[in-house]
Amino acid sequence: MKTTALITGGADRIGKAIALCCADLGYDIALHYSQSFEKAEATKAEILSKNVACHLYRADFNVFSETLALVEDVSRASELSVLVNNASLFFESSLRESSYEEFERLFNVNFKAPYILTKEFAKRVGKGSIINILDTEITRNETKYFDYLSTKKSLAELTRMSAFHLAPDIRVNAIAPGLILPPAGEDMNYLWRRAEEIPLKKVGSPQSIAHALRFLLESDFITGQTIFVDGGEGL
Repeated sequence: MKTTALITGGADRIGKAIALCCADLGYDIALHYSQSFEKAEATKAEILSKNVACHLYRADFNVFSETLALVEDVSRASELSVLVNNASLFFESSLRESSYEEFERLFNVNFKAPYILTKEFAKRVGKGSIINILDTEITRNETKYFDYLSTKKSLAELTRMSAFHLAPDIRVNAIAPGLILPPAGEDMNYLWRRAEEIPLKKVGSPQSIAHALRFLLESDFITGQTIFVDGGEGL
């Protein structure tokens, strides 16, 4: 019997690559989205072409009740065995000047939702795997994205702590991407310029993340680890 992988923020960008990778591995897909319905429908069509099932689930992670219900809704319809916490908000902020409202938005999506989904997953899944999507910048403290980076650092700690507390039945790991896709308002030239500053002097792709995801899903003697897919940027 096929089991299901729940991918948050799976309609586009890295989330789409993750969803397609899981489909290639034979998982049925529970594709979460918040606003990108048309992109979610397009990704669903690609997934269905791989001879697996795909169902869309809308949830706004700034609404507690919608976040809380997501895993239950997926579990009611299928046998869930994989959770990928990919959904993320990203914008500039500083400790001195950013508003509490901005922090709350980032916290809700980037940390609180993965915490809740991890907890609900553990209640309902006998054996499974959780993969959190972080950021190569978690090793640093200098940043123009103070609140964003704080949430990703927190998620890195949640990865390690939950790996310990959910073992041996549920493995929890993470992937920390580097130069994969340009942020909003930038193009690939932005990434190529930055790539000159990192050891491998190249830009990755969403498929780079998919390869790491596949490795973690298939490696049943690994838990509590973070793979940095960043061309050596973290060095």
